[in-house]
Amino acid sequence: MAAAVPMPSPEPSATSPPAVAALVSLVALAVGLTLPDVDLRLGLGHRSALTHSLLPALLLLAWRQRAAACGIAAGIAVHLAADCFPRRMTGYATVKLPLFGALPPLESYAWLALNAAAALLLAAWWARRLHAPAARALVGLAALAAALRYLWHDPGGWPVLALAGGVAFAVVRGKRRSLFRHPPDREEH
Repeated sequence: MAAAVPMPSPEPSATSPPAVAALVSLVALAVGLTLPDVDLRLGLGHRSALTHSLLPALLLLAWRQRAAACGIAAGIAVHLAADCFPRRMTGYATVKLPLFGALPPLESYAWLALNAAAALLLAAWWARRLHAPAARALVGLAALAAALRYLWHDPGGWPVLALAGGVAFAVVRGKRRSLFRHPPDREEH
């Protein structure tokens, strides 16, 4: 009888080169950008709460696929952020809960926004733990380029780009101002 040959794991191990974890995260990011819309092929109805949520990334974490979960979460965050800006939040655009039907518009906006924020936070948290600073910077730049490309071509992406640009401008401006402020002199009594 032949000995069983262990199957290689798609997840990088603790001893894998940092480039492998970075590559897994980047490939997963590309998949995550369109993963929420797999609901159309699965017959779940568009904007299913199962796919338009943090659930796919959490499932990967449960299976200890941390680098993949990091990338999937980042891609889902970008996708859901763009989905927060449909032409009208009615019918096709609303989030569908299995067995319960569509959420009302306000709750659909909340679902998408909260899941986008949670996915972004999860991706950032795992990126800090999985990737060395240089790899994290490269993964971050590649993720930013992929997100910009996706948002540039998605009708809901323009408001996201405008909001992100406004936040980035405010942060940079605030930091620049704080660099030039001097603490007030304290008078001794």
